[in-house]
Amino acid sequence: VVRAFGLFSHHMSSDPAAGSSWDAHRGELGGVSLTVCPTVASEAAAIRDQIEALKAEGVAYRDQVILARTHLTLSRITEVLEQLNVPMLYLGDLFERSEIRDLLSLIAIDAEHGNVGLARVVQLPEYNASKVGAGGVIGFANDQGISVFEALRRLDEIEGIPADDYPGLSLLGKQLAGMNEHTSPWTLVTTWLFERSGYLKPLLNSGDALAQQRRIAIYQFLKVCGDALDTKNPSRRAFLERVRRVESLRQDHAFRAVSSEASDFDAVRVMTLHGSKGLEFRAVHLPGIATRYMPMSRQWNRCPPPTGLAHLAMGGDDHEAEEECLFFVGMSRARDFLCLSRAEKYTTQNASPSKFIEKIQTAVQAKRGPAYAITVTPAPDQPSAPREVYEERELDLYLRCPARYRYERIDRLLGGSDASAYLRFHRCVQRTLKWVALEAQAGKTTLVASALNYLGKEWEAGGPRGHGFEAYYRSTAETMVTGGARLAERETGAYDHDDWLVDLGGKGVMLKPDRVAMRPSGVCIQLMKTGRQSKSEPENRIYTLMRRGAAARYAGSQVTVETYYPALDQAVATSSARDAKNLDEYSDAIAGIEQGQFAKRVNEYCPSCPCYFICGA
Repeated sequence: VVRAFGLFSHHMSSDPAAGSSWDAHRGELGGVSLTVCPTVASEAAAIRDQIEALKAEGVAYRDQVILARTHLTLSRITEVLEQLNVPMLYLGDLFERSEIRDLLSLIAIDAEHGNVGLARVVQLPEYNASKVGAGGVIGFANDQGISVFEALRRLDEIEGIPADDYPGLSLLGKQLAGMNEHTSPWTLVTTWLFERSGYLKPLLNSGDALAQQRRIAIYQFLKVCGDALDTKNPSRRAFLERVRRVESLRQDHAFRAVSSEASDFDAVRVMTLHGSKGLEFRAVHLPGIATRYMPMSRQWNRCPPPTGLAHLAMGGDDHEAEEECLFFVGMSRARDFLCLSRAEKYTTQNASPSKFIEKIQTAVQAKRGPAYAITVTPAPDQPSAPREVYEERELDLYLRCPARYRYERIDRLLGGSDASAYLRFHRCVQRTLKWVALEAQAGKTTLVASALNYLGKEWEAGGPRGHGFEAYYRSTAETMVTGGARLAERETGAYDHDDWLVDLGGKGVMLKPDRVAMRPSGVCIQLMKTGRQSKSEPENRIYTLMRRGAAARYAGSQVTVETYYPALDQAVATSSARDAKNLDEYSDAIAGIEQGQFAKRVNEYCPSCPCYFICGA
């Protein structure tokens, strides 16, 4: 090990002579290896084999550590290791673990708009109820204007609940007795976990590493719930909003560190290279030694230094030096064994060896890891009866996330947020602009003053009144409404305000453009966007469908398809460059719906999805 990081130090730009005189006082001991594997799963399986081999040689789990440059690499590796039953002190993304999603869904009952969390809770083995039963309870609560907690206690009054669901729903109702909208996350979760439900029994009765990992995660989550009691707003809704915000901003690092109470567990330690500084272990496993992962590619500067302090900015040489230091730190944490590894493919792209490897290759024993694949049982398809007509907005929803489509369009689990000032601001603007369009179609020509008056009524009824940025929101809303009203005043052509049915390979797709103006020069079709202008918007697939519909509807006419931004009072031309691909996407969406393919599609917008906590149920 000393020979390996001594060799590497000769090539470090910070101090190339540092390792020239290093000798291992314990003599020849341990070893340095590099395992090359075809996939991430294979790399993780190879690490498992090395961990167990070292354990057999007397190196305890607690004396081994997995280090990586980023939490992303750690998550990819540990997700597989957890399935392989390797004991680890690492939780990954706490709020995306299945057992924590169960508890978040419980907290969401009568806390988030739509109560979709109930659908995940009722499917737990203890209740064995269905989403149909959950939907019936939610619908009854909405119709009666009561809480879901109360609706669960009035099951006899609810029609349409499957008979097999009654025992489980009734049991859940009894377990949640006494809970209300003011119950804190801490009280709800601890009461349900420790006093009323049997959720913990399988985890307590099992001695395997996976059950231990889940117990640690639940303990960590309970600490988060306890900390929430000391916040300014300890409500369940505020708690869930904070979780979503943490996930959206990817600021969950503080929740990945395992509590000190678990430090005595004989389990493999897992941490980033930054977190390992000052520590030492008998065996170090260092995955991800590949281009773009170690060293990491240089990132753009998200926070440049202020004027006058440009010399503080990190240059290319500084980045290279930092990556060298981190790799040196990782290697030098090992006392006896250093196990490097890499996969030839981490995503869809091939990953070449890290350039750091060639600097130590004389001290490394390279070997090939066997192929390994995680067996994942896919969710069974749920085919839908073929239809002749689909709405454009439902196809767009499917293309954004098939799983969310299933929850909202098939299971009728309609969540959402009614608390965001930003959304309330946009709703007021959109409703007012729709009113302006109707007024213009009716022949009204003076619209600005009346539109602002209508906006005022909408604002009183549902705007972000009392919010800290209300003045800014209101000013922006008035600018948008004024722009939209002036556009309508300038229009000299007649309006076509019918719904469109666009033929797509024998299927009909319904849509309605925001404005269709029949001018002497041709037909102008517009979609209004109250959000910010983006570079990708001109190629949005809905414009492809509008062009296709217009070609059949207004054959022989000159047609323009635009995006109108009322905040700028500006129309922007759209692009037909992706039209063929966009039409294929719509066709694929229809095929996917009818074949019942509803796999989740993970992206950065997931934490804002109403179904985020129940995803996977």
